[in-house]
Amino acid sequence: MIPNELSRFIYKNKKPLLAGLALLVVVFIFLGGSFLSLFHNKMELKKLTRQTAQLDVEYEQLTQRLKLLKQEDPQYLEQLARTRYHMTKPGEMEFRFKQQ
Repeated sequence: MIPNELSRFIYKNKKPLLAGLALLVVVFIFLGGSFLSLFHNKMELKKLTRQTAQLDVEYEQLTQRLKLLKQEDPQYLEQLARTRYHMTKPGEMEFRFKQQ
């Protein structure tokens, strides 16, 4: 359409075009918040999914540590005593270095 024909088309169909525009505005007003809420919920779901995966890994690690503690595994208990409680065997010396 050339500009003159477009002007005539708009002038002849003013009421239906305005009604369509008004309908679009009403739909946007009522559904705009819903779309924003949907987007926010999807972002929150992604965040919680990542957090759940991290917590699952941590749970497995803690379950494994608990299993070793319940079995009283001598190697694990020795490693735990040395690293966490700084225990040494008789005749050994422990060296501590400051972290920079």
